[in-house]
Amino acid sequence: MLVAEAILGPILLTSMLAQSSGTSVQSATDQNSRQIDDMARRLDALEKRNAELQGQVVELKAQTGEQWLTEERAAEVRELVKDVLADSATRTSLQSNGATAGWDNGFFIASADNRFRLEIGGLVQARWVWSEQRAPYTADGIVPSTSQVTYDQTLSRSGFDIQNTELWAQGHVISPDIQYMLKGIFSNNSDEGVQVSNATDIGGFIGGSTSGSLQLLDAWVRVNLTDDWSVRVGQFRAPYGREFLILEQYQMAVDRSLVSIHYGMGYTQGLELEWLSNEARWRFSVNDGGNDYIAGAGQVVGSHPLNSPWYSQQSIWGVTTRFDWKGSGGWAQFDQFTSPDGSEPGWLWGVAVNAQGTQPSEASGQQQDSVLSESSDTNTWIGLTTDFTMQFGGASLFASAYYNYVESYAAYYMSNIDTNGLTNKSVNAGAVNTLGFTLQGSVYLAPKWEVFTRYEYMHLTASNANALSNTRVGNFLLNQGHVSILTTGLNYYIDGQDAKVTADFGYGFTPIYPSAATPSTGWRASESDEFVVRAQMQLLF
Repeated sequence: MLVAEAILGPILLTSMLAQSSGTSVQSATDQNSRQIDDMARRLDALEKRNAELQGQVVELKAQTGEQWLTEERAAEVRELVKDVLADSATRTSLQSNGATAGWDNGFFIASADNRFRLEIGGLVQARWVWSEQRAPYTADGIVPSTSQVTYDQTLSRSGFDIQNTELWAQGHVISPDIQYMLKGIFSNNSDEGVQVSNATDIGGFIGGSTSGSLQLLDAWVRVNLTDDWSVRVGQFRAPYGREFLILEQYQMAVDRSLVSIHYGMGYTQGLELEWLSNEARWRFSVNDGGNDYIAGAGQVVGSHPLNSPWYSQQSIWGVTTRFDWKGSGGWAQFDQFTSPDGSEPGWLWGVAVNAQGTQPSEASGQQQDSVLSESSDTNTWIGLTTDFTMQFGGASLFASAYYNYVESYAAYYMSNIDTNGLTNKSVNAGAVNTLGFTLQGSVYLAPKWEVFTRYEYMHLTASNANALSNTRVGNFLLNQGHVSILTTGLNYYIDGQDAKVTADFGYGFTPIYPSAATPSTGWRASESDEFVVRAQMQLLF
């Protein structure tokens, strides 16, 4: 029994394996057959789709006349691609390497390589002024009465005006070393100095045009010769009084002191050489002299270079030089009087000299008075000023002093009025001496609030004034005593100097003599105890 099982077992197992193998082979064959049939069906479908597409191509060819793949069409496509690529390159260039524009402490446009740059800016100062006199000024000792100048008789005046409305463009061309500046001001049509019926006086911006026209102020080109040396030519602020060199928008009070306005020289035309280092600055100018506002409308020098053509210049020669020493701080911080909280402390000392010779008859045609004149018709002006500035980072101190000596052999009255034939005739005023000084201090009470106080003093004498009592120019030279004014006020800096409000109150301890009166600032010719209240909104852009 066991033997039979041992023999039959392997035979039965072999038979079963053979049967299973046959079944597997048959199954694989059937599967392959199905795959082949499926591929055949797909191939038939692709052939049908290809035939349909071929038919569509034939139809399109028939519709377009076989031109959509011609060489002409291909050329058109290539040109279109070139245009698109060129436009794309231009846009990319403008974004990264082309001209730039924006705001950098002012609006600007510049080339990518910085060879050209244009900066545009402006200033608006809208103010309200109230001037109160105790009594109108009377020119004592002037005879006859036809030679007397009529001063403002109204005791109280108030109103709004726009004293400084300026536009400018500056930058460089070809290279950052070739710089330029153009600036204009919309001048008021009021007078500067005195109010005289039917008189023109000298109006405008410190002796310029009137009637609200756009008056040219700065017009110059500067070339940097080296890192330290530069030369400038054109019309610019004379390198003399520091208070006038600081721009209108960076003053402490609503307006400059009368000392600076009358003795600060103003604008000139000429050539200026400058040397600048980390500690010192020296400027030397050969020019057409300074603006003569020493005695207001009483012209003791007679030069007005602002916007004057070469053939009508009164000055026959003029030289001005200024030296500044900066003990500490940076140059830029001394472009303004204020010293905000947290700013760098520093101090600056400066001294300047002006010398010029003037012949008013050469330009304006004044004839010399046969009795009241000298053989010479040349006026010589020597001016000296010094100043000192300290900034403490939250407070500031400024002091300045001026001295003028004029040999005035051809003095005259600036007006288009001819009274008894004396107006257009020059007279000998002799030696004219003036002295003036200013002391100013400020302190911040809060980050945006600053209070300040300023005291100013002026004095003028003319050695031959008594002999001029029957001339109109004598109104500005005879019995002109000293002028003493105290001004105090506050600044609210809404956004630094770009937007600020200034208000101040000034009191005259002495008469405001005609030689010092400047109605555009609020100070009219008057007896003592005059006071002026001013408020101003400034926008700088």
